[in-house]
Amino acid sequence: MKISTRGRYGLRLLVDIAEHAEDDPIALSVVAKRQKLSEKYLQQVALLLTRGGFLTSVKGSGGGYLLKEKPDQIMIYDVLDLLEGSITFEEESDGENAIEEVLRLHFYRPLDEQVKRAFAGLTLADVTHAAWFTYMI
Repeated sequence: MKISTRGRYGLRLLVDIAEHAEDDPIALSVVAKRQKLSEKYLQQVALLLTRGGFLTSVKGSGGGYLLKEKPDQIMIYDVLDLLEGSITFEEESDGENAIEEVLRLHFYRPLDEQVKRAFAGLTLADVTHAAWFTYMI
């Protein structure tokens, strides 16, 4: 599974805001410059994250974006699920194709469970407070 540009930009945007926004909103132009990302594409991702309940948009002079929740309340799995459309491998099956059904039950479903377990409980705060993260920044 490869995370799309939208997913990667979204995570970078949220991490940047978590790291730099105290009480003041952060302009996307600032994040784009700091992260070396396309501001235009970042606007599209920010809109999705706002509609998805992860960001709050502040209009006017000094406007920008703030996290809607505290970083320890934002689950990485939920962010990726929103931005990627779904991060599951299993698809609905009509049960008529035996090979498809075997793959679904014994390969895709366990794989989905492994992915969920890998992300279980992982929050934005976990990412921003990880020792390796603070060392790299």
